[in-house]
Amino acid sequence: MGVFRSAAGTELHYELRGDGPLLVCQPGGPGRPGGYLDDLGGVHRTLLLLDPRGAGRSEPAPSHAFTDLAEDLERLRLALGEDRLDLLGHSAGAWPVLAYAARYPSRVSRLVLLTPSRRPIPLGADEPNQDVLVKRWFSAEPWYPAAKAAWDADTDDGDPDPALMPLVYGADTPAVREHARRPEVVAGHEDFWSGTLDPGDLAAVGVPVTIIAGDRDVVTGLAAPHVLADWLPNASIIWLPDAGHFPWVTDPEGTRAAIDEALSQP
Repeated sequence: MGVFRSAAGTELHYELRGDGPLLVCQPGGPGRPGGYLDDLGGVHRTLLLLDPRGAGRSEPAPSHAFTDLAEDLERLRLALGEDRLDLLGHSAGAWPVLAYAARYPSRVSRLVLLTPSRRPIPLGADEPNQDVLVKRWFSAEPWYPAAKAAWDADTDDGDPDPALMPLVYGADTPAVREHARRPEVVAGHEDFWSGTLDPGDLAAVGVPVTIIAGDRDVVTGLAAPHVLADWLPNASIIWLPDAGHFPWVTDPEGTRAAIDEALSQP
């Protein structure tokens, strides 16, 4: 357990798990505490699981914009006494990590973007939408009718119906159902996406960036990883077969191997 002060002066908490060199993990949501990341399939690192502003044990702040959360990563680095950080961002958490690397490129060693949220990335003219993808990938699954009905009825104004979550995870297993029952987000993070990060800003990110994407992830989609890779000067993509948005739940070994490979980049 660790505590430090955010750039807004509020108290932020984090948890350490595992052994080995440090990997700072920014959770998604936006607004989830870091514990849902578990051990990311058993990555051979000490994982620092951050509770961002207003999530988990951390205090809220006047702003929760992802660009302001990037400043908290610099405060964390200073509190840890580290010269440079290896960083991982999951889902929406990819964007504070990218904003930090663009602002403080000399303070980053490697970046891992794990199933990054595509929300700031424009939908391509020929890119299939989520309804097309879920039908294409999952319509033959026995759980599809109930999951798709819950998907269609979802109002997107709170925690999603657990019945739709197999479409997000890409599977319906006891591990998926247990993980999906965890609290999703906390209120007060509506301004997360008020931050802006232009593709030109990312030209400063010269360190190795690995985008780990699931080829059945309806949240990230298939085009967004390629767009991000084009925006970054030193990026590569690792595709996880048959994986959804939380691949360490459905394929822990493949996820661990992908993250370990990403962090071994020179």
